Amino acid sequence: MKPMRKALSLLLALLLLCPLFAACSEKSPDAAADPASPDPAADNEQTAAEAAPETEEDPLDPAVLYDGLPADGYGGYEFLMLIRPNERWIADMAADELNGEAINDAIFRRNSMVAEKFDVAIRYEESSNYNYETDAMTSIRAGDDAYDLVIPHGRASFLYANQMLCLDWNTALPYISLDSPWWSQDARKSFSILGKLFVMNGDISYNSLGSADVMLFNKQLMTDLSIPFPYETVREGAWTYDLWASQVESASADLNGDGMIKEDDDRLGYVTQKWVGPMEAFATSGLRVLSKDEDDTPYLSFYSEKTVDVFNRYFALIDSDAAYVDTADVSYSSGFIGIFEESRALFTDMNMTDVITLRTMETDFGVIPWPKYDEQSEYCTNVDAGTNLFLVPITASDPARTSAIVEALCRIGERLVLPAYYEVTLQSKASRDNESADMLDIIKSALIFDLGYYNSELSGAFNNEFVDFVGSANRDITSWYEKNAKAVTKTLEKNVDKYRD
Repeated sequence: MKPMRKALSLLLALLLLCPLFAACSEKSPDAAADPASPDPAADNEQTAAEAAPETEEDPLDPAVLYDGLPADGYGGYEFLMLIRPNERWIADMAADELNGEAINDAIFRRNSMVAEKFDVAIRYEESSNYNYETDAMTSIRAGDDAYDLVIPHGRASFLYANQMLCLDWNTALPYISLDSPWWSQDARKSFSILGKLFVMNGDISYNSLGSADVMLFNKQLMTDLSIPFPYETVREGAWTYDLWASQVESASADLNGDGMIKEDDDRLGYVTQKWVGPMEAFATSGLRVLSKDEDDTPYLSFYSEKTVDVFNRYFALIDSDAAYVDTADVSYSSGFIGIFEESRALFTDMNMTDVITLRTMETDFGVIPWPKYDEQSEYCTNVDAGTNLFLVPITASDPARTSAIVEALCRIGERLVLPAYYEVTLQSKASRDNESADMLDIIKSALIFDLGYYNSELSGAFNNEFVDFVGSANRDITSWYEKNAKAVTKTLEKNVDKYRD
């Protein structure tokens, strides 16, 4: 990296991150021993210390940034990633040049810093499908060291894992510091099976936040309906499903006077898409398709009295005149967004990254987490399974090298890329007040990765949670569960056996 490029990287980081300050002052020992005899020198020293400018801490200080990582480089090695051929996913990991856009430039600088530090060239190759693919399986099974890092669709990553085609992040990647905050602790806990962790996520990807399902509210409609903005309610932990549902029900209106409320030309309390709202209703209630016992063995936890309660309340709401569910297959290219953009819906939910598509919306809106089950519960935010997840093939010829590079990418992701993502989100019309930074912090701290949602081979019929009931005339979730539970449990046990030594 050229010196000027390094300086620009540091400047961006300092502008994006809140600086930490440190200052101290001490009296001389003599003055402390004889308080009756003031020491002018000590007084001058204290005054100078008090007047001295506070020192800014460099968030990208190499001594801290690369602490514990190898000092030597890798002789120009080409570090190759396999990524789906869609800008949404490629931009998460690669940038060809500086172009003045905050996220692109942060990714470019991060990769350049790591390339210079370890004397490597960071490259990527596009896979065959923009959405769901398993292209690297062929090379891995052939024993070829073709890719250093594979970054597939979240669910596709577990097809590799279930076939034992990945290295264990717990034992085989020595420079990965899994205890550090830049790695997702929920993903670490959830994705582990019998102590083996083949797939991970963290701040190496801004899409882990970008794929979080968040809720938006129309500020003008809130004002018109005399409903307070929910920011303080969220902070107080009182933003609950029942409160939200009551506001949804109060907002619908027959705007054209034809005696019916339709999504085409009337006002609704809530609009969503089948791959967003139904998933969130399940996940944000603290439910999990699969949980683990004390031996880290997954078991089916989909069904409970709470599941039935959440299901009945949510579907009663979306079946009412107050709500509309878009049934298109892809969550980030659906028509429900247009209804919200036209100010004909009080609430909607979508992936965080999709919020940026509303930058031309004239009416102000706010971004908040999905409501929680009740006041005693914690906020939970589902991360859409389409997000990037990360695995290292078992064919990796030098796992230590791979782990050092991946760890550095993740550390700098936390310090440089995530602040850039915050900046873009906050400065676009994703949020138009000073409250949203707090909301993004709450959302990020609540990200969850349900193993049963991601690892569809293990959870079978239950991996889509409530989605299969959208548009269905049969809403008997109990009989549906009883019909499928035995077969799913059998398949689950069979697949988990693959993880045993």
